[in-house]
Parts: sequence; C-alpha cells; structure tokens
Amino acid sequence: MYSVIKRELTDAWLGFFVWTGPNRPLAQAARQKGTENFAIIAAAALPWSTSVASSCALAFLIGFLTTVKPSAFFCSLKQPASMATLVLCLLALLGVLWAVEISWPERLRGLTPMGKLLGIPILIYCFSQSDRGQYVFYAFVASCTVLMLYSWVVLFWPGLSIHYKSDQPGVPVKNYIDQSQGFVFCSSALAAVTVESLRRRQRAIAVSAVLIAAALLANLAFVNVSRTALVYSPVLAALFAYRYLGRRKFWIACPFLLAVIAGLWVISPNLQRKVSAAFTEYRVPRTEQGTTSVGQRLELWNKSMEFFKTAPIIGHGTGSAKPLFVRDAGRQNSLSTGIIGNPHNQTLLFVIQWGFVGGLALYFMWTVHLLTFRGEGVVAWIGLVAVVQNILSSLFNSHLSDFYQGWLYVLAVGIAAGTIRKTANSQKKVCRA
Repeated sequence: MYSVIKRELTDAWLGFFVWTGPNRPLAQAARQKGTENFAIIAAAALPWSTSVASSCALAFLIGFLTTVKPSAFFCSLKQPASMATLVLCLLALLGVLWAVEISWPERLRGLTPMGKLLGIPILIYCFSQSDRGQYVFYAFVASCTVLMLYSWVVLFWPGLSIHYKSDQPGVPVKNYIDQSQGFVFCSSALAAVTVESLRRRQRAIAVSAVLIAAALLANLAFVNVSRTALVYSPVLAALFAYRYLGRRKFWIACPFLLAVIAGLWVISPNLQRKVSAAFTEYRVPRTEQGTTSVGQRLELWNKSMEFFKTAPIIGHGTGSAKPLFVRDAGRQNSLSTGIIGNPHNQTLLFVIQWGFVGGLALYFMWTVHLLTFRGEGVVAWIGLVAVVQNILSSLFNSHLSDFYQGWLYVLAVGIAAGTIRKTANSQKKVCRA
C-alpha cells in the first residue's frame, strides 16, 4: 500500500514538470494531478501560514496554465457561479479608472484583495474534471483538527504558542477570528458527513466525523471564540436541522437546539465573557467608544455612510476606502478609528469604492452562489455553509476581502461548484447512453 501511494505521489510531482514526451496524455494527467496537489497543500496550510498558502496558490495558477484547454475553460466560464464572480472582478478593475483622487499604488492595493476571487472560475474548471476535491476538504479538516489540539495545549502552557498574544488565550497562530471561522466551517461540514455516512452505514466515518466536530465545538465554547461566530453558528445549526430533518422535525428540534445553546451558556465562562463584553462596550459613553471594538465599528459605519452619500452610484473608485478614512482622521480630532483601512463591513467597503452598483454586484454574486448549492448531498452543503458563513460574518468584518476568510470562501465555493458540475455532466452522459 505504501509503495502504491509513493508511486502515485512521485508521478504527480514529476509529471508537473514534464512538458513533452512520448506519452503526452499521461504527462498531461500527471501535471493536472500535480496542480491539484498544490490546492490540497494550500488548504492544509491556510489555518497556519499566509505565505505558504500564497505560494501554493501561485504554484496552482502556474500548473493551471500548463494544463488548461482554452475552449473548455471559456465554456466553463458560462457557468452562473463563474459569471457572477467575474462581474464583480470586472467592476473592481474598471473602478481603477474613476478613482481619480487616489494614487495608483492605493488603487492597486485596493484591487489586490479582489484578485483571489478569480480563483473561483479556475477551481470550478479544474475540479469539474477531477474527483479529488474531497482531498482538499480532508486536508483542511485535518489541519484544523491539529490546530484545535494545539489550541488546548497553549491554553494551559502559553509559552508553547507560536505567536503568543496575552489577550487571545488558546490561539497559537493567526488570531481568534480566523481560528473560529475555520472551526465552525469544519464542524458544520462534518455534521453533514456524519448524517450521510450513517445513511450509507459507514459507521467508522460517522463516528470519526462526529468526534472531530464535537471537539471543535468544545474548543469554541471553552477556549476562545469570536463574537461574529456566535452570530452565524446558530444560523448554520438551524439551517442544518431544516435541511436534514425536514420542516416538521425542524420545529421539534428547535427547542432542543435552544436548550443546548442555553446549556453551553451556563457552563462556559468563555461564552459569557464574550457576549457580556459586547453589551458592555455598546453601553460605553460615546466619548470613550473609540477605545472598544464595538465603538470603533459604530463610528466606522457612520463615516462609511457619509462617504457613500457623496458618491452613491459608482463610488469613489477602487482602493479609495483607506485614503478616505485617513483623510477624515486628519481633518477631525475625534476617535482613533481613521487609520483603519476598511469599515469592518463588506457591504460598506464595496459601496464606498463602487457605490450602489458595487453593492448590487456583491449581493448578486452571493445569491448566485447560494442557488448553486441548493441541491442535496455533502458537497452542496459544504458550499452552502461557506456562502452563508461569509455573508453573515461580513456583516461585522470585510471577510470576503480578508486573506483567510476570503481564500476559505474561494476554495470551498470553487471546488464544491466544480464537483457538482462534474456530477451533473456524468449524469447527463449516463442518460444519453
């Protein structure tokens, strides 16, 4: 078994660098497999390292360019999930032209976060021809599981943390917002894996999935959790119950779900502290709110609406958000929020730069992606979780533009949509036969 795995990996990595040869179809297949390996490694590295994930993304792009069939790729771009993403990227590119009051470096910096969205149509194309999308998911879950175990260790021995932060206990790398995003995503996806495995009588997989999901949720409840996760987690739980229990059983399960949430609240000081802090910060006097997270968001949202009103149709142009906040801070001697480069709300970030047109394009993309995953099965559920989680978390952060959350969205949506397309094409071929 070990020799077979070793041979497959060797062929994949060597084949990635084979450009010509006597068996060109085999070399092409090997290059494609090697390209997919970079997506797997990127998913595994995402919870830990920004630089490794970025390097793998670049390598994946290079591999894609060596294996792509232009006619098939352009045909793939006609998919609604790809088209909606490209419309948003095109708007960001055109927005560079009317950002006349913004320097070119700032315009390019504003364009950079949107570049990752181009990965969605590329991933849809690649994984509509591959059956290895599940390995990307497995890699991400395994990586988050290791991070979860490490999180428990550094909770009791903070000195073992890679990046120690005294205000973020149990967070060995990155930050508690990223960590919570990954843990909730994995636990929600594993819940569906558990149900589907039980239906197929794959008990070992079902037990493993439920144990990992429970461990991830326990870490969120008792170690550290973001307040944004406390908003979208109950929504995902209710959506899961509705999807897998049906309408009638859903209403029966709701009281049980509320009882579980109440029980966790009672026994978890972590949850009590997080929720209480939010209400405490909201009640802080207006003159002192800038020193709190909630207060900063309130002021940033107010300023963002003022920026939007001055250019409501097409906005101030790509990359204009941070310069506008910096200029406003220079004119006013108010709270210290002007140096923050975005309003911590994805919709506001878009309407500042691209006005009403940008907000419409954003919600059009989200809607199309939601409809893409309205079907049954684990793959559709994983894609749906990624979209719903991103929409809700983007109410309080610019998560589509952020690195970790943005790439998680791109990987999940792109690979899930590609896998669904592959399944649909296979079913069409069977019907024709």
